[in-house]
Amino acid sequence: MTTPPNASLERTYEGIRVLIAEDEPLAAKLARGALRLMGITQVVVAEDGLEAMKQLAEFNGNFQLIISDWNMPNMTGIEFLRTVRKLYPDMPFIMLTSNANKEFVLAAAKHGINGYIVKPFSLDQVRQKVEAVFKI
Repeated sequence: MTTPPNASLERTYEGIRVLIAEDEPLAAKLARGALRLMGITQVVVAEDGLEAMKQLAEFNGNFQLIISDWNMPNMTGIEFLRTVRKLYPDMPFIMLTSNANKEFVLAAAKHGINGYIVKPFSLDQVRQKVEAVFKI
């Protein structure tokens, strides 16, 4: 029995820390669960954009990916994205939304998101978007 040529190239997310900004506990839990299934265990969850900014400061920006909801109290996802882009212009950023209309897509693209996921979402959708960001 022969081994496929890519068998030794295992997908690994070791050392990756992800910040999730999501005010809906169920959506945050689902996103975190999808990341854990991928082997990403360093996940920090914030309930809104303001809390996420505090986490960014606390970790000195040491995140390899941000997943953020669009609609959140205190600081919306787009406000959070704008702030992140000023501080960390190359930070990979995936937006969650329940409304993927043309205006959303254009506004998100204008601010440089790396992808978006429409709610409700599946574990597989999260995996696909994260793999696309890390080109795995």
